[in-house]
Amino acid sequence: MENLKLLSLLRDLEVIKSQQKLLDEQEAVYRAQILALMQDNGIEKESTDYGSVRLQSKQKKIYPKHIKELENQFKEARKLADDMGDYDKIIEGNILVYTAPSAPF
Repeated sequence: MENLKLLSLLRDLEVIKSQQKLLDEQEAVYRAQILALMQDNGIEKESTDYGSVRLQSKQKKIYPKHIKELENQFKEARKLADDMGDYDKIIEGNILVYTAPSAPF
C-alpha cells in the first residue's frame, strides 16, 4: 500500500515539474516581450493591478588578471579540499531530490 501511495505522489510530482518547466519557458517569453515593449516606449516603471515591473541595469564586472588568477587558485584549492575530504561537515537536514523521467508518461 505504501508503494502505491509513493507511486501516486511521484506521478503527481512529475506532472507538476513538467508544468513548471513549461511555465518557466512561457515566463521567459513574456518577460522578453514586456522588456521590449518598455524599452521601445521609454517606460522605466509600470504598476498595475496585476503587478509592477521596472527596468533595472545589470552590470558585468570585469576584474583585473591578478584577481581572476586568485579566484582560479581558490577554486582549485577548494576542489582539492573536497577531493581529499579536508572540510568540516555540517548536516542541515534531509532534502528530497527529484529527477524527472527521460520521457514523460
